[in-house]
Formats: sequence, C-alpha cells, structure tokens
Amino acid sequence: MNRNILIALLIVVLAGGGYYYYSAQKAAEEAAAAQKAADEAAAAAAEAAKKAEEEAAAKAAEEAKAAEEAAAAAAAEAAKAAEEAAAKAAEEAQKAAEEAAAAAQSAVEEAADAVEGAVQEATEAATGAVEAAGDAAADIGAALDPANFDAEKVKGAIDASTLDDATKSTLKTAVDGAAANPALVQTVVDQVKAALGL
Repeated sequence: MNRNILIALLIVVLAGGGYYYYSAQKAAEEAAAAQKAADEAAAAAAEAAKKAEEEAAAKAAEEAKAAEEAAAAAAAEAAKAAEEAAAKAAEEAQKAAEEAAAAAQSAVEEAADAVEGAVQEATEAATGAVEAAGDAAADIGAALDPANFDAEKVKGAIDASTLDDATKSTLKTAVDGAAANPALVQTVVDQVKAALGL
C-alpha cells in the first residue's frame, strides 16, 4: 500500500516536473521568438529609418538642385532682360542723337538760308537805295541846273537833307527869291549845292 502511494507520488512529481520543464521550455522558446521578433522589428525600424533618411536626403538634394537651377534660370533671365534693356536704351540714345544731329543740320541750313536771304534782301535794298540816291541826285542835279531851275524840287531836296532847320529855312527862302527873280538863280544854286555838298 505504501509502495503504491509512493509510486503514485513519484508519478505525480515526474508529471509535474515534466509539465514544468515543458512549460519552461515553451516559455523560453516563446521568449526567444519574441526576442527574435523584437530584433527583426528593430532591424526593420532601423532599415526604415535609414531608408527614410536617405530618401529625405535625396529629396533635399533634389529640391536644392531644383532651387539652384531655378535661381540660375532667374539670373539668366534677369541678365538677358538687362542686356535687352541696355541694347534698347543704346538704340534709343543713338536714334535720339541722330534726330538731334538731323535737327541741328536742318537748323543750320535754315539759318544759312535765312542769312543768305537777309544778305540778298539787304543787298537789293542797298542797291535800290543807291539807285534811288543816284536818281535823286540826278533829279536834284537837274533841278539845280540854272537853265532848268525847279524851285519845288530844290526845296524838296533841302527838306530831305540832314541840314538843321534854320539852314533849311534860309535856303528855301533864297530858293523862293530865285524863283521870283531869275537873276538870283545862279547865286542861289551855288549856295544850295555848297550846303548839300554837291
């Protein structure tokens, strides 16, 4: 009887030990599996982080390159615009200079024409004045000829002269006297010629 109990107890102990060993072995396997899963997850996370970092770096490099290209394009556009503006300004300045030169040339030509016209007019006027003076001198000369004495023409010549009023009055009185007395004509004619410088 005691032996059977001992055997039963031994069986129970062995069964309990076997169960404990099995449970411990299973727990160890599960722990190892969990550790492996954790390691794999950590490795995956590290790989994902590394990949994300590389992608972020690549994206940043691409964005930097795009920004650099955009800046270069903008600089090129600005340089082109500045060059075009400078060329246009130079062209406009050249055009303005040509127009100013043409205007100056036109003004010079007009001034030359005006001077030529004025000289011609002055020459014609002077010629006319000389001719008129010659005609007047011829007329007064004829009027002061004792044979053709013309008292009115002589007095007109006296009035047109630069003599002072008193001398003019004296001479015209003498002319009137000669018109009334032909014997005085020669004397008065000589007097008038001397006064007029003829």
